[in-house]
Amino acid sequence: MLNKFSALSCALWMGLSLVSNHAMSAGNKVAYDDAVISASQFDQELLAQEAAQDIAMFIPNVNLGDSEKDINALLGSPYSVEHMELGSSFWDYNVSIPTSAESFMGCQYRLEFGADGLLKSADWRKSVCDLMYRQYIGGAASDNEQRLEVFSLMSDVLFSFNRYQLSASGQKSLDAFIDQLLERYDNPVVTITGHTDRIGSREANLNISKLRAREVGSRFLAKGLIKQNLLIKGVGDSSPIVVCADEQRDTALISCLAPNRRVEIEIYEAL
Repeated sequence: MLNKFSALSCALWMGLSLVSNHAMSAGNKVAYDDAVISASQFDQELLAQEAAQDIAMFIPNVNLGDSEKDINALLGSPYSVEHMELGSSFWDYNVSIPTSAESFMGCQYRLEFGADGLLKSADWRKSVCDLMYRQYIGGAASDNEQRLEVFSLMSDVLFSFNRYQLSASGQKSLDAFIDQLLERYDNPVVTITGHTDRIGSREANLNISKLRAREVGSRFLAKGLIKQNLLIKGVGDSSPIVVCADEQRDTALISCLAPNRRVEIEIYEAL
């Protein structure tokens, strides 16, 4: 288990807008599905759920091919269920992972079932959670601080609206950001996740989120990051930061939803 955990969040850097992971929180509520926060500030509703902490012990027993009945018996009822076309479904579980005596990682563990009701995939919604969970169950102590940095880059700064190609100014700012970021690491592992707002079809949003993540990832590769240490994914509009009223006019709605259009970057030193 990690003795220390640090996350760097910036508000503005060389013209590149960055949204802090905790900047959008209201009161004691955690706006993100996955967040690292002290126990006193952590979502009290989640901490009150003993099952959220118990689930962590049983996740190693989850196997592909398990039935919905098997998973329900092992982990209990999911926090949420999303039914898809053609009969597949996603189950989300809240999991509280201790990162120290005073801090927790609040994560969501997502299971995908096929139309036959059998488990097709199981993964943490953020790779940071996978890292922390593997170290938690491994019980490995370290005298060194595991540096983990999480950035959220505003897509409107990097891309034109509804486009996935980096703008000239966006690429210039991004390249400068990457240069300074990578020089602090010897063997960095980077996960890039593209997000969109809810305007447009789900399929289109998922596609553009992947393409935008790929564009940002290509700049990391151009700057020397090895391909094996890069994970790229797009999640469309599935993890919004803000919720905006439908009655707003188009321009106002687009502006209101801007924080949801983002590319998140997670980086840590490979041990």
